[in-house]
This record gives sequence, structure tokens and C-alpha cells, in this order.
Amino acid sequence: MSPKRRRPKPTSERPWQSTSSGQSGIDAVEIEIDLHGMRAHEADTQIKIHLQRCHNARLHVAKIIHGHGSGVLKQLARDILTKSDLVARHYAGSYGDGGDGVTIAELDYGGHKAFNRRSNNSIVPKALPGK
Repeated sequence: MSPKRRRPKPTSERPWQSTSSGQSGIDAVEIEIDLHGMRAHEADTQIKIHLQRCHNARLHVAKIIHGHGSGVLKQLARDILTKSDLVARHYAGSYGDGGDGVTIAELDYGGHKAFNRRSNNSIVPKALPGK
């Protein structure tokens, strides 16, 4: 006797599986970056790369976790965010978000909001204005 074959489950009942980034052409972007254990020169490049990736992915905020420590990474992160054209404003995280050990940057998209809302409250990305 042959083993019984089962019908595949409908797609609505299948567990969620992530697709590889090569299939859809979209890379997943983390909203936060952790700088613990990095030197200042390493953290400098990582912060700039993270900001650019978040901006390209049209995220509203980027979260930088630097910890308290001696304050070198915190000062470096806030200096980079102040000078960056990609950031509208930045501030320390709230109490439940990590407090002063976290800096949150709100990204700037040329004076307009990054997303529209449809009548059913779903979010639709806006096109960036041409330069």
C-alpha cells in the first residue's frame, strides 16, 4: 500500500513564511541599529549607512541604540543626525524606549509626508519629487 497523500492546506491556513530578498527585489530594513561595542570610526559609517537605508525604504523614523557608557557614541550619533540632510529632527528615546541610551531620528522627505492614507486607512507610499 502506498502512503496516504494529504491535500495541501489552503493559503489562508498556511503559516507565514518569509520570502527571500532575491524573489521580491525588496530588502528588509531594520528600524534600529545597535552600536554597542563599536568604536567611534566604525559607528560613524554604520550610522550613515543605516540612515540612508531607512530613507530609501521610506521609513518615518530610525532608531539608534548607543547606550549610556562614556557618552562618546551618543554625542557622535547626535552630531551626525544634526548635520544630516536626511533627518528632520532627532531626540532621546522615551522612558520605555531606552531613555537617553537611544536616539530617535525622524526622517525628512523634502517637506512632505512620506505616505498618503486611503479611505480605508491603508498606507500608500508617495512618489518623491524630482530634483
